[in-house]
Amino acid sequence: MKQQVCTTPPDRTGLGHVQHGSGPECVLVMHDWLGDHTNYDAVMPYLDGDAFTYVFVDLRGYGNSVGMRGCYTVEEIARDCLDLADRFGWQRFHLIGHSMTGLATQRIAADAPQRIKSVVAVCPVSAAGNRLSEDARGFFASTGENDDAFRRLVKFVTGGLSDRWAEVKLQQNRRAVAPECRGGYLEMFVNADFVDDVCGLETPYLILIGDKDPGLDEEVMNRTFLAWHPNASLHVIPNCGHYPMQECPPYFATVVENFLSKAAQEEKG
Repeated sequence: MKQQVCTTPPDRTGLGHVQHGSGPECVLVMHDWLGDHTNYDAVMPYLDGDAFTYVFVDLRGYGNSVGMRGCYTVEEIARDCLDLADRFGWQRFHLIGHSMTGLATQRIAADAPQRIKSVVAVCPVSAAGNRLSEDARGFFASTGENDDAFRRLVKFVTGGLSDRWAEVKLQQNRRAVAPECRGGYLEMFVNADFVDDVCGLETPYLILIGDKDPGLDEEVMNRTFLAWHPNASLHVIPNCGHYPMQECPPYFATVVENFLSKAAQEEKG
């Protein structure tokens, strides 16, 4: 499938973001389709700000970038994120992507392999996209307007967490996500198809999934990320669904930073 070319000019203000820490290892962190950078609020107290500088970005249409318009493609995400890294003066850095931005980590690593030290892909959609049936696609699309559909979705992907959990996620979404971007990003992660660009990339990858996430499980990771990336490893978090940064923040922080520290040390030799 031919990739969609984004014709939207760069936004001179750059992506909105939140910085945490001031350490020497720089990490760019992306969010999922349903939430913004505040997905990571619960994990911030457990991150080592002396060893790492984390920048939690908001993609166009989300959070601190809610007023930024675009064409909502993976190429645009890659360009915007690399531009933000340039603004920080980062020559080389680590990437974290969650769910739909799992494929964005692959686009960035393919476009600028010399700049990416390592990648953590959390419950990720891959460069092959997430091919949904017509009914499933209609259901996903309906979550933008139908509150009950949204609640059902977030409960389903987290193994049936509480009604209060679903309500908190709903209110975050309605507050932080511009309605006009939802369809564009859904189109992006459903129809993505750039596997040939990422096969054989030697960038170290940690694939991090929860054992209660029904759609992005170990079998899916074995035939996508682990099949394509020679330096990829898989870690399955027990009793956890699609949002490990919110469901088990201390454990999530520990696993992520152990991997990032190892990657940084190996690069130094």
